[in-house]
Amino acid sequence: MSFAIDWWWPLQEEINTQFGFSRSREKASSRLISRLYKPKGDLPNIISNNTVTIVGAGITEKEVIPDGIKIAADGAVSACLERNIIPEIIVTDLDGNLPEMVWANKKGSKIVVHAHGDNLSRLFEFSTEIQAICLTTTYPSSGTNCWGGFTDGDRSLMMSLKLGAKLVNLIGFNFDKVGPYSGHYSPRKIQKLSWAHKIVNECEERTGKVKILNRQ
Repeated sequence: MSFAIDWWWPLQEEINTQFGFSRSREKASSRLISRLYKPKGDLPNIISNNTVTIVGAGITEKEVIPDGIKIAADGAVSACLERNIIPEIIVTDLDGNLPEMVWANKKGSKIVVHAHGDNLSRLFEFSTEIQAICLTTTYPSSGTNCWGGFTDGDRSLMMSLKLGAKLVNLIGFNFDKVGPYSGHYSPRKIQKLSWAHKIVNECEERTGKVKILNRQ
């Protein structure tokens, strides 16, 4: 059964209103990333009909990442590399540990780059360093995709469900405090995590394909 995201768009507008995001800047970021990055690869082929584990920035030293297709949500790539794991996919809006993402990309990780109104300078800075498999933006365009989601973690989840994952495990998802692998984050991060919690719960209820490991 296909994962419909029609319910997502009213939430996106609520998020825009709460955080004061500019739709014009979001559209500008879409145009920019389409010019700077030329994605290569088949992302659906990696995810479809597979069990996926998304590693979040709140993962602790004691937590073990399961076998299978692994997606690192932005800075959580560092947690994977510390365990000698090169994740199959990294989903990032370029505010995590970028040198490690670039290194993992060269070692085989496929990177999904998300553009938004607040990361325009980083899009420029890393356009020659990263080979993306897919581009996403807040609103889809001719050169980008949008499967919904707000933070890198829940964006990874909605992407995985839309592309046909059989089951999605979430590890390192702590919605009450900022994770140790979050990298650069805004003072409103806790508010963003609250939205992430809401989105994850919605996905869980709608699909029955979401399992939160070591739920906190």
